[in-house]
Amino acid sequence: MFSRNTREQQKVALMQELEITVEARNEKYLGLPVYMGRSIKSTFAYLKERVWKRIQGWKEKLLSKARKDILIKAIAQAMPSYAMSCFDLTKTLCDEISTMICRFWWAQQDQENKVHWLSWEVLTWRKKRGGLGFRDLHLFNLAMLARQGWRLLMNPESLCARVLKAKYFANGQLLNVQEAPGISYAWRSIVRVMQALKEGLIWRVGDGTQINIWNDPWVPAGTKRRHITPRGRVLLTRVSELIDPTTGEWDSNLIREVFWEEDVQNILAIPVRYDMEDSIAWHNDIKGTFSVKSAYHVLDDERVRQTRRQSGESSSSISTQSVEFNWQHIWKLPCPPKVKQFIWRLAHNSLPVRKNIARRGIELDTRCPVCSRFDEDGGHCFLKCKFVRKCWMLLHMEDIRVQLTELSSPQEMLHKILFLEERKRIEIVLLLWTWWEARNKVNVGDPLISIDQTLYRIRSMAAELISKEAGNTTRKRSDSKKWAPPIEGVIKINVDGSFLADQKKGSWGFIARDHEGLVLLAGAGTIYAVHDAQCAEMAACRMTLEATAANGMTRIIIETDCSIMVTALKSNAYDQALAGVWFRDARIFMSLNFSFVDIVFILRDL
Repeated sequence: MFSRNTREQQKVALMQELEITVEARNEKYLGLPVYMGRSIKSTFAYLKERVWKRIQGWKEKLLSKARKDILIKAIAQAMPSYAMSCFDLTKTLCDEISTMICRFWWAQQDQENKVHWLSWEVLTWRKKRGGLGFRDLHLFNLAMLARQGWRLLMNPESLCARVLKAKYFANGQLLNVQEAPGISYAWRSIVRVMQALKEGLIWRVGDGTQINIWNDPWVPAGTKRRHITPRGRVLLTRVSELIDPTTGEWDSNLIREVFWEEDVQNILAIPVRYDMEDSIAWHNDIKGTFSVKSAYHVLDDERVRQTRRQSGESSSSISTQSVEFNWQHIWKLPCPPKVKQFIWRLAHNSLPVRKNIARRGIELDTRCPVCSRFDEDGGHCFLKCKFVRKCWMLLHMEDIRVQLTELSSPQEMLHKILFLEERKRIEIVLLLWTWWEARNKVNVGDPLISIDQTLYRIRSMAAELISKEAGNTTRKRSDSKKWAPPIEGVIKINVDGSFLADQKKGSWGFIARDHEGLVLLAGAGTIYAVHDAQCAEMAACRMTLEATAANGMTRIIIETDCSIMVTALKSNAYDQALAGVWFRDARIFMSLNFSFVDIVFILRDL
C-alpha cells in the first residue's frame, strides 16, 4: 500500500523487489485494516457488526443474568480487544458497541426495548463499588494502548521502538511526544495515551543520580507520587544529594531540614541502594510492572473523580454508591450466581416491583399481585405481604423481619442480613430469592406455590450450600501442617515482619532451629521507617540473612508467610516493586554467602 505521493515507477519497482503482485487497499491483515480512511468509525465498523451478529444469536435463547454476565465479559467485550491494542477506536464507536451490549443485558429474548433499570455507567463500576465489573470499552481501549507505550519505554532498543523514534521523536523523549500533522494513526493512537501513562509512572530510587527531586515522581504517596514540600530556596536538585555517601542510606538530618514532616516519613520509608541504578516503574501495581488491568483502574478512578467534581457527591449518577455498604459481601455469598445477581439488584432497588414500574411513568395497578391489599414496593414484597410473613415466621426469624421493616433502604436491610450468622444469612437470602420467583409466577397468572413447598426448597438448598461451605473450610484446615524439622546439616529459619501503617513503622523477628528442633539463634527488632507490609517483610528477611551469615550458617531454609517475598527472592518478578532494590540485593547476598538456601511459603497459623 502506497501513499498518494508515491510515483508509479517507484510503486512498480518496490512491488517487483518484494514480489508483491497486488497493492493491498481496503483490506485487512491479521484482522486489522491495512488502510485508514478519513472516517475512523467507518474503518472499524466491522467490529460493531461482529458484536451485533454474536448478540443476535444469543437473543434466541432464554438466558439468566448470570449467563449473560459470562457471555458479555468473555466474548462480546473481548471481541474488539485485538484492534484496541493497536488503534484508538474512538469513544463514539465504543459507546455504540456498549449500547448494544446494554440492550442485550436488559432484554428478554426478542423483546429488546425493555426497561434499563440501571445505567450502563453503573454496570461498569467495579464490583466493590456496586457495579458488575463490565468494561467501559473506551477506557479499556486507552489502557490497551498505554501498554504499547510502556513497551516502547521499557524496550527502547527493540526494532519497533527504534523505527518509531527515528521517524517521530528522533531528538526528543518518548514521554514528551505530541500529536502532529502527517503521523500514522497507529502512532497517533499511542500518543493520545502518553499522558495517561505518565500519570502512573514512578521512579524507583537506586543511587538517585537520574531523579530530579522537584520535577520527577519518586515518592510513593497518593496519586501524584510527589512530595508536597515546596522548593523555596533549596539548591539541592538530585535525589542522590539526599543520600549519605558513607552509609548508602538516607541522610535523615538533611531530609528533616528540607522537607515537611509528612514528606519526611514517606521519603525515609523508601528502600534505597546506593550501588544500584534508578529505574522507572508502574506505581499502580504491586510488582511495579505495567498491566492493562491496573491502567484501566487508574483511568476508571479518574473518571469517578471527574464525575464527582462536575456533579457533586449528591448527583444521581453516584449517589447510589453506599460508603458503608460492602458490596463484596454479596459476591462472597456461597450461593449460585443467579442468586447473587438477584441480591445485587435488590441492593440497588432495581427489581421490577410494581411501584418501581409506576415510577418509570408506566400506568398499571400497583397493588401486590399476591395479596392484592397494598401497593407493592420492595418492603411490602419481601417483608410485609401476609404470605411472605408466614415464611419468615415458620423459619423462626420473625424478630429479624420486624427489625428489617424499620430500616429505610435495601442496602441497610442487606447490610444487616449479611452480617448474621451463616445459617440465618443463607436461609434469608434464599427466602428472598425463592419468594421473588414465586411472586413472578403469580404476576403472570400462575398459582402461588404453597408455603410448605417454599420452605422445603429454602431449607434443602440452604442445607446443601452450608454442607458444601463446611467441606471447603474443613479442607482448608486439613491442609495446615505442623512445623517440620530440616534434614541434618541444614538450619530452618522462621521469619516474620509486621507493619503499622499509621506510623510507617514495623518490627521483625526470626528463630533458627536445627534438625532436632533446638533453637540455635533468634533475633527481633524495630523497623523505624518502612512504607508497607511488603517492605516490612523484606526488611525482616534482610536482618535475618545478615544475622545467619554472621553466625556462620551456610545451609539454610527460610520459612515465611509472605508469598510475594518467596516469589521475589526466587525470580525477578518483583524487581520493579518498591522493595525491588532490596530483593535484588538479597539475591546477590544469598548467592555470595550461602552454599544452600531455599525460601518456602508457609501458612500464617503455623
